[in-house]
Amino acid sequence: MRWLFLLTCLISLSSIEAAAQSEKLLTLTIESETKQKIADFKVELADTSEKMSRGLMYRTSLPVDQGMLFVMGAPRIATFWMHNTFVPLDMIFIRLNGEIESIVTREDTLSQERTRSQKPVAYVLEINAGQSAVLGIKPGHFIRLESNGGSR
Repeated sequence: MRWLFLLTCLISLSSIEAAAQSEKLLTLTIESETKQKIADFKVELADTSEKMSRGLMYRTSLPVDQGMLFVMGAPRIATFWMHNTFVPLDMIFIRLNGEIESIVTREDTLSQERTRSQKPVAYVLEINAGQSAVLGIKPGHFIRLESNGGSR
C-alpha cells in the first residue's frame, strides 16, 4: 500500500512539473548599469495570486537558463519561503525600475524560514542557487523583459 501512495505522489509531481513547463516562457535579460548584457533567462511569469502561491513548489529540477519572475504589483516588502520547494534557489529582489535591490541564496529546501526583501520591490526572480554568483549578477544590475519592451 505504501508503494502505491509513493507512486501516486510521483505521478502527481510529474503532472505538476509538466503543467508548469507548458507555460509560455518569456526572455528576461540581466544587464549591468552600462547596459552590458550579463545573462538571459527564460522565465515563467507568476502574475496571479494562484501562480505566486504555487511558485516553484513541487518541482524537482529547474533548467540552468530558466526561472520564475514574480510580479508583485505595487512595490512592497516581499516575503518568500522554501515550503515544498525541492530546488535550491537564488531569490533576486527587484525594484519597480528594474534595478536589482538584493540577492539571497536559499539552499535550505523545504524550509519554513522566511526571506524578506530589504526594501519594497515590484518583482522577484527565482533562479537556481548560486547562478547569480557564477554569472556575476549583483545589486545595481537591471532586468529587462524582451517580450514587452522591458521594465527599464
